[in-house]
Amino acid sequence: MKRIPVHIVTGFLGAGKTTFLNHFIKERLPERIFVVENECGAINVDGALIMSGVEEVVELTAGCLCCDLSDGLLDILEELYYRREQYDRLIIETTGIADPSSIIQVFLENPSVEKAFDLQQVLTLVDAGNIEDWLQEAEEALRQISVADVLLLNKVDSVSAERLQSVASLLYGVNPQARVFQGSEGKFPVIDIMDTGTIKPESVESIVNIPEHFHQHDSGNGNQHKITTFTITFPQPLDLDLLQLDLNRIVHLYRDQVYRVKGFIAIPGYPNRVILQSARTSFIATDGTPWTSDDDRVGKLVFIGRNLKKPVFEKMFKRHMVEAPAE
Repeated sequence: MKRIPVHIVTGFLGAGKTTFLNHFIKERLPERIFVVENECGAINVDGALIMSGVEEVVELTAGCLCCDLSDGLLDILEELYYRREQYDRLIIETTGIADPSSIIQVFLENPSVEKAFDLQQVLTLVDAGNIEDWLQEAEEALRQISVADVLLLNKVDSVSAERLQSVASLLYGVNPQARVFQGSEGKFPVIDIMDTGTIKPESVESIVNIPEHFHQHDSGNGNQHKITTFTITFPQPLDLDLLQLDLNRIVHLYRDQVYRVKGFIAIPGYPNRVILQSARTSFIATDGTPWTSDDDRVGKLVFIGRNLKKPVFEKMFKRHMVEAPAE
């Protein structure tokens, strides 16, 4: 059965999500695209702004999709599965004040959803002129950037070259593994964006070591966001069964601090890499590509969060390293 490609489009208020969505739809014609739109409130204004030619727009207006979605989204996905012959691609556009990690969680940890739908990318629109202010004022803006596979830096024509360089550096400090594209009026190279496929195993496995990065934003009123990004490298396999308890501890005890964990590890006697990703209240382990005889079987995990202490997580994970079985 062919899986339905899915893109999650997110971004803070005024970043240009709907404008980009219209551009995306136009660029993909004659492909049939089904859009799930969300708005916190009684009336979904954005739903009326989607250009004609889209296959269908479903509006979720009973509440915030990203705060309480398990029943509503799963019901819609079930309906979309039975209607899969009627469209070619699914896009979910979140409300501007949402943390999209719970949507990611549904696609990654639910076997029936994962079997039918192929989550290809999380795309986050970023307003070049306002993102620094939003990062100082809203936790959700930080989370939207940290979970992104692709960052679409919009409205670059509205800022100076110096400001643009500062914003680009800021985005790298929050999420150094994301691919960044620059554009104006919601127009970006859609083909290039779709080629990134950064949520795919081969892309996760291409993670490079990044230096430990600490980035602090202060709005001047005591509201601080201390963003930490670092890579932990594992030269030996990890016992995944023993690690499970600590993975559960992370998503429950550190859920307000850990925004995203993504990478891969080796486990004893198993021929493939194991992809590990955090999504809201769970860690999801999936099969990666096989190790070859030339591979050194070194695992890598990238952590993105607020005020994280690398030694704490390094100790937590590395105590589960075991000797590799003899060849």
